Amino acid sequence: MALGRRIPRLSASLKRGLLKLGIAPRSARFRAVFATVGTLASADVLPGPMDAETVFPPGRAYVRRVPGQNLWVLFRFDATHVDVLAVRDAPPVPLEEGE
Repeated sequence: MALGRRIPRLSASLKRGLLKLGIAPRSARFRAVFATVGTLASADVLPGPMDAETVFPPGRAYVRRVPGQNLWVLFRFDATHVDVLAVRDAPPVPLEEGE
């Protein structure tokens, strides 16, 4: 059964990360990040097969690469929301099996 659309919640650290990486509003990189956010919000199943889990204090988060970009979006989710935590320009280290 499909869950339907989750509501995206954007963190302050996401905005700081975009600024730090020089990702300007309306730029191609900005649009690509938010297209990925939209894909996460509309996904029937999370995490998806292309998502990895990583350490993100406090606890853990999932990470998805932004298609066509050297950018990764870190997120957490529940049945109602997808919390977009950060954007990085280097791949986070995935958790090893059994951690």
